[in-house]
Amino acid sequence: MIGLYVHVPFCVKKCRYCDFPSYSGVESYIDAYVDAVCREISLFPRGEQADTVYFGGGTPSLLRAGQIGSIMKCIEAHFDIAADAEITVEANPDSVSCQYVRELAALGINRMSLGIQSFDDGMLRFLGRVHTADEGKRAVQAVWDGGVRNISIDLMYGLPGQTEEMVRADMEVLASLPVCHASIYSLIVEEHTPLWDDLRKGRCLLPNDEEIEQMGQAVHRAMHRLGFSHYEISSYAKDGCLSRHNCKYWQYEPYVGFGPSAHSFYHDERWANIANIPLYIRKAGREDAAAERVVIDRNRAVEDYCFLALRMRKGIDYADFRQRFGCSVEDEFADVLHRLLAQKMLEATPAGCRMTALGRDYGNYVFSQFIRE
Repeated sequence: MIGLYVHVPFCVKKCRYCDFPSYSGVESYIDAYVDAVCREISLFPRGEQADTVYFGGGTPSLLRAGQIGSIMKCIEAHFDIAADAEITVEANPDSVSCQYVRELAALGINRMSLGIQSFDDGMLRFLGRVHTADEGKRAVQAVWDGGVRNISIDLMYGLPGQTEEMVRADMEVLASLPVCHASIYSLIVEEHTPLWDDLRKGRCLLPNDEEIEQMGQAVHRAMHRLGFSHYEISSYAKDGCLSRHNCKYWQYEPYVGFGPSAHSFYHDERWANIANIPLYIRKAGREDAAAERVVIDRNRAVEDYCFLALRMRKGIDYADFRQRFGCSVEDEFADVLHRLLAQKMLEATPAGCRMTALGRDYGNYVFSQFIRE
């Protein structure tokens, strides 16, 4: 079955570290955006089975429940949605209330992901977030009280001015909340963001590599103690609470995206919609609504499969690889496997191989070894 993604590009305010395709001050486009997304969905071939739907952003919770309902109604009319489908809405704490969550739950939304990022007010102000630490905690409780029990939160570490003690404090707050999934990211500074500009001009400093590594270890120890499995580089889940939608990306499964800048991988083709909101609204559903389109050849496919699979704790499944590509991983990457195993970056598993703790620390290097010129 495929996954469905709906990109909601609106934000109250653009965060200082964010280079995602999201926009503030354009809320006047929301009604036309909803109509355009529904038009794009309606022009996709009917009948494809899907078992995940994910509203990401941006800030999907800026849409009224009725607007999300309109999109869901269109999805259900054109796709065969599994009875046990995982249906996620991302939200920011400042736009969540118990009543809003109840309305979403009535539409079939059964999972919510909250962009909290930190439980420290100073860090939140530095990042340009519009909510407070208390509002973050209250938002988690509002989601629970509203009837959605599959709750994920996003947190960050490695921030300018952050210490290991502050990271441990975030973990203590997480432990007190009814969450069953967390995506906990080490900060990546993207070029041409306000944060990048501040760092370039010396207005703030990042922690050093050793400090960031200690923060990551503190996160891992705390999450293990709390009963979360570290199933993907930045993802932790309690039993039965893995992000089924995100797993599609890492397990090389098909997904179709709708909305401005949404990406798709379907029938050996990848494409991305245009990011400009007014232009998307005019072109939604047309062939020229795709800003880029790439047919994935076999060589690219085996590369993508391997480095995506290695993001997950279970790693590369040799039998699955052979079933998909008609050959063994060793046939394609014998030298790479031998080198990374010798370097202790990979380790053998009963089903194949996976990254070691050392390999995860040097993940970009490991991934690059599977990219052939």
